[in-house]
Amino acid sequence: MKNNIIIIGLLTLAIAGCRSGRNSETGSDEKPNILLILVDDLRPELNCYGAGHIISPHIDALAEESVVFTRAYTQQAVCAPSRNTLMTGMRPDGLGIYDLPTFFREKAPDVVTLSQHFMQYGYQAEGMGKIFHTGHGNRNDSLSWSVPHWMPHGLINRREPVHSGDTANLHTCYPSINGKNIPWLNARLPEHLHNDAMVTSHAIERLDALQGAPFFLAVGMVKPHLPFVAPSKYWNLYDTSRITVPPPDKPDDYPPYAFTNWGELRKYHGIPAEGLLDDEDAKSMIHGYYACVSFIDAQVGRLTGRLKELGLYENTIIVLWGDHGWKLGEYGDWCKHTNYELDTRIPVIVRVPRENDKKGWKSDAIIETADIYPTLCDLVGLPMPDHLQGSSFREVLESKDAEWDEVAFSQYPRSSRIDGRTVKLMGYSMRSPEYRITRWIDRDTGETLDTEIYDHTGIDLEMVNLAASEAHQDLLKDLNRALEEHYAKEHGIPFGSIIH
Repeated sequence: MKNNIIIIGLLTLAIAGCRSGRNSETGSDEKPNILLILVDDLRPELNCYGAGHIISPHIDALAEESVVFTRAYTQQAVCAPSRNTLMTGMRPDGLGIYDLPTFFREKAPDVVTLSQHFMQYGYQAEGMGKIFHTGHGNRNDSLSWSVPHWMPHGLINRREPVHSGDTANLHTCYPSINGKNIPWLNARLPEHLHNDAMVTSHAIERLDALQGAPFFLAVGMVKPHLPFVAPSKYWNLYDTSRITVPPPDKPDDYPPYAFTNWGELRKYHGIPAEGLLDDEDAKSMIHGYYACVSFIDAQVGRLTGRLKELGLYENTIIVLWGDHGWKLGEYGDWCKHTNYELDTRIPVIVRVPRENDKKGWKSDAIIETADIYPTLCDLVGLPMPDHLQGSSFREVLESKDAEWDEVAFSQYPRSSRIDGRTVKLMGYSMRSPEYRITRWIDRDTGETLDTEIYDHTGIDLEMVNLAASEAHQDLLKDLNRALEEHYAKEHGIPFGSIIH
């Protein structure tokens, strides 16, 4: 019996060693490296997503060797909660965090983050740039990194007043006028002094130093976040006169609290406190966003190019992830902070090195940010922590024909004056292949106050709320039932059981 126990123990160790040590994708005994590229406010408006007007050759080249997910979704369309989900594998309701200031370890002090988990299995985990949200009183997490997290400190961080007629300063700093930052800038500041270029340069330095040991490298890009500041060469790629401003129409029968007043943009110089942007300003905003996207594309090219030069490309899993979407004038709105498709749909591109199949494809499987943590564990052969609330989509990466029956959840909190009182609301949104349903719940009572249903079988924006139609009441019942069932499955608790 004792000998049998020893043999079983040795077999168990051998199997564990094979799973953690052998890269089944490349056939190598080396552990695959992980390069996680995080991009702030990047909506899936890239050439590889069918947006031919966007110049993104480096991301396109990566996409040609990757699986491009056309229906990937964030769990909350704002920086801190979306990044918390990526790094902890927990949904906003799982952590109980829906705002920008709350440090995630205040609610889950012992949670093992994605990079921390890889560290426990022999990886050198390093982060640079924007990984966790660190503004508004929030902070980085020292437990998640093998070495202190790195942030750039360059000229672009300076805040200096720009007075009328002082055009020289416009090209040497992050400008402000009368105490307000300018929302966009065709910058003459040398490219290497822009924050994201400095983050990329540091990442390349670390790639040079990390050869020989498996690494988990998280590289966070701030652009295309406001303000839309990019070097002139990227502005020159686009012609403002060819940019069209979307119509400002909003959906029929939408709840009054479904949208925001885009206060994130309102605080910038020249942006009105109420009402729409004029067309000239709207076009400049869109132009600046496009320029920032192309600037970030160049940084991605620098990273992948260096991986190839170092001979690391074929043993590195690459994930490019956007934290949430962004509105560029659609509905007459800007920024994020809603449950609509434009804000919750994100770019996710995953390259897993293969021996025999280097050609990528597009997948319409519905995945979520919460799925990335378990997927990376699965790809490398690491055990999955019990706290994870997503699902591994490894099978989708391995086969175009993989069956995948999932939905995506997003949510957003609101406060609204209703019947003379301030009501705390939570909008729970579920995206299925055909529809999006959003239920607005009173967070004190659990009562459903409004419901939205939008048909996604076409390509139009969400413009007609089917939940308000008598003809679609059976659909409303079916989707409500599906929302409750899927919520319970994904969150591990009944829908409506969390009263905030």
